[in-house]
Amino acid sequence: FVLAGLLLVLHGVPAPVPPFTLARFAVDNLGNFLQINVFLGIFNLIPLPPFDGGHVVQGLLPRAAAIHYAKLARYGFPLLLVLLFVLPMISPQTDIVHRFVAPIAGAATDFFFGIAYLGAG
Repeated sequence: FVLAGLLLVLHGVPAPVPPFTLARFAVDNLGNFLQINVFLGIFNLIPLPPFDGGHVVQGLLPRAAAIHYAKLARYGFPLLLVLLFVLPMISPQTDIVHRFVAPIAGAATDFFFGIAYLGAG
């Protein structure tokens, strides 16, 4: 996220870039890269065992609960498939990416773009 913030500040520096130039192409793709980077960072924080968020949860739980939570790791990938693909097909309200990850990633990206545009003047 620090890299995303730094690059977004740089994104805002080349103030008005003319359309249809290599500089405009670079600035637009830098913004796309940063949005993807922030989204993947937030997505990786989902509290499931295959992700870093699962390791964070395991570290925050009391030892006995962490041991039981660690046993879920062998079911992490099938659980991930069910949560990301099966449940949203059955009930669209259970789409965790659309309902939870995307709004947080969007807010974080808007925050970084806000910093970039403040820095650009």
